[in-house]
Amino acid sequence: MTNAAPETPAHNAWAYIGVGCVTTVAGFFGGGMIGVFVGWVVGHARQCVPPKDSFPICDFFPYWITGMVLGAILLPAVAITRLRQSDHSRTSTD
Repeated sequence: MTNAAPETPAHNAWAYIGVGCVTTVAGFFGGGMIGVFVGWVVGHARQCVPPKDSFPICDFFPYWITGMVLGAILLPAVAITRLRQSDHSRTSTD
């Protein structure tokens, strides 16, 4: 009967893949919504009147697509960076 420390599971790439996939989807949609909000604010600042048969902001698609792309890139990058930092700090203190 030995008093061994509990073994921690081996860290592998699947944790990073899971976090990356989930945050890519969340960043895609969240960034799109933020981009549309930025477009709405800019449209009001420019006093732009949107077309009657279009979305209620001027230049909808450039803001929407830019927000989606930035969100799909930045949110996973930040999440994986923070995950790696926490993994590194956890292993260095053990």
